[in-house]
Amino acid sequence: MIKPYFSTKLGQLFNGDCLEVLKDIPDNSIDMIMTDPPYGHNNNNGDLISNRERALGRKRKEEQEEVRPIANDGEEANDLFKKCLTEFYRVLVPGGCCCCCCGGGPDPQFARWSLWMDEVFEFKQMVVWDKGPMGMGWHYRRSYEVVLVAQKSGASCKWYDTTSRIENIIRDIGKIIPSKKDHPTPKPVALMAHFIKLHSQRGEVVLDPFCGGGSTLVACEQLGRKWIGIEIDKQWLSGAVARIKQESKQGKLGL
Repeated sequence: MIKPYFSTKLGQLFNGDCLEVLKDIPDNSIDMIMTDPPYGHNNNNGDLISNRERALGRKRKEEQEEVRPIANDGEEANDLFKKCLTEFYRVLVPGGCCCCCCGGGPDPQFARWSLWMDEVFEFKQMVVWDKGPMGMGWHYRRSYEVVLVAQKSGASCKWYDTTSRIENIIRDIGKIIPSKKDHPTPKPVALMAHFIKLHSQRGEVVLDPFCGGGSTLVACEQLGRKWIGIEIDKQWLSGAVARIKQESKQGKLGL
């Protein structure tokens, strides 16, 4: 069993390959998965994001050559995702949901991943996150991302909304513009919290095997969920720990 890199009263954060760490998680022990895997787009590794920032002068000269690649964000990303799905299914309780951020094109990754999820789980919904105006791209500027939701068979879906008003479009949570010290593709804590509140209850266990800058973990701490976080790149682990500690100093969390 790998020792935690960091822990709180509610959760444990591990540094390592998620496929290796997942082996130590018992069957049917996770109530929900909320994660943002690498998309295979080589984000911020001399890609469109980096080049556009440079071309438009949005970075100071001393910052322009710096790239912040995401681990496993090349061609290997799709194979990694497929391998993870069987492990996700194994560790989830029946009726538990896997909520997976999936970008917004132009690569039709959402279509491939939806079909792959449906081969293992019962695919439930593609939720559109309208993250605000004028994203990247030239034709059809990217102003949305999607979150794919699937559930494990064997029980009713773990669903805790009582309003019957939850849509498959999220309109009121804006995107984050990261600084050069941040994870290059951060997700808002509010976005992760939206799904965590729908598919889990206080005291239940949420897993994020690609926790990056730690948004899922912060949301779990705020909402009273137990959590397991896994991240292969230690520089993002440090940032996640700092965020949790900072929230605690502000009185928002109980470590």
